[in-house]
Amino acid sequence: MIRVLVVDDHPVLRAGLEAVLRSEPGFACVGAAADRDELLVLLRRTRPNVVVLDRRLGAEDGLALCREIRSGPVAPEVVIYTANDDTTEEDAQDAGASGVIVKTRPVDDLFDAVRLAARRAVA
Repeated sequence: MIRVLVVDDHPVLRAGLEAVLRSEPGFACVGAAADRDELLVLLRRTRPNVVVLDRRLGAEDGLALCREIRSGPVAPEVVIYTANDDTTEEDAQDAGASGVIVKTRPVDDLFDAVRLAARRAVA
């Protein structure tokens, strides 16, 4: 079971991501956060394998948060989830993310990115 934590500042999108992740066999959505503070609490409490992280959380930079998450001793993998296609794979990888998915892509692309990230976490 892949344990996924969702981080997005938009309540409807956050709820939608939780719902689609819970509906996919092999995934367990272990929580959802709206900002950095909630994220850090849930990371310790839920110990996800993968974090699906919004690129822009209000005034917060998702890539900076990704670096912070990945600097921990037992860091989950991160998939950057973005509304714009201005974040490249290279930008995401430089921040320590496994990949980047644009929100307009089909949900199966998100599932694939989460699965790839989880495989990377095990390797």
